[in-house]
Amino acid sequence: MKRDLDIQRVFEIADDSLQGVIGYHLYVGAIQKAVETDKVQEYLPQKSFQMTLHWIRFYRKQDLIDAFTEPYFEWIQSRISLISMVNVFEVALRNLVFHLRRKGFRQFQRKSIHRIFYSELLKWACKQSLKCDIGNKETLESLPKTLGIIDNARRLRNLIVHNRGLFSDRYERDVIDSYGVIADFHPHYKVYKANPKIPTPVIINSEYFHRLIQAHIEVLHVLHNYIQKEYFGVTKGYSYLREQKPIEWDQVLWGGAKVKILMSK
Repeated sequence: MKRDLDIQRVFEIADDSLQGVIGYHLYVGAIQKAVETDKVQEYLPQKSFQMTLHWIRFYRKQDLIDAFTEPYFEWIQSRISLISMVNVFEVALRNLVFHLRRKGFRQFQRKSIHRIFYSELLKWACKQSLKCDIGNKETLESLPKTLGIIDNARRLRNLIVHNRGLFSDRYERDVIDSYGVIADFHPHYKVYKANPKIPTPVIINSEYFHRLIQAHIEVLHVLHNYIQKEYFGVTKGYSYLREQKPIEWDQVLWGGAKVKILMSK
């Protein structure tokens, strides 16, 4: 049996996008370590910058530079990368559900897939992935823990975009506790629990971020393998080696578009 190409395309776009997030994270982190802080001053706007189409905001260069010195830069960059990662994964799940429905395999009873919350999509992904029996044995055995890591990323994203990046009790209340998924918590949540009245920020370094994104890529592969086998009869798991697919950064970052052609115009 041949893989369904619509499902494979959703998977490959998400897989490439997540690799793009990793590439961006590594490259920008390397630039920050290599750059001379004094040089940054030369390329920043002088005393103000355009905040909106019509408003100007005044600022001090040194304040901005201080805000992005280590370790703050790494923490801020990791937050931004985390938001991008979670958004990519959410869209991938939504698109998988869409194409399955279009092919007659309805996963949710709701009329519009756009009304399905990400937490519901993630529960669906957990349930599906845990039934997979093809692919790397170690990956499959560690799925309950890996899925917990992905759910942790979802809840951390929510704290960042909904609660100014500060821990709250909802971080624990929102845990997915079904299908045998093992809950994963940021270590600093203990600090918040010890004294909830003191604001405790979500601090994510590069090492912690890479743990989160590696979990997303693993589960994306498992879910894709399960869907192709369960609904389309494909018994061989997706393999970078078998697909002869090295990392092609033009493909990952620009979808294979001829960006240089546009740059010349």
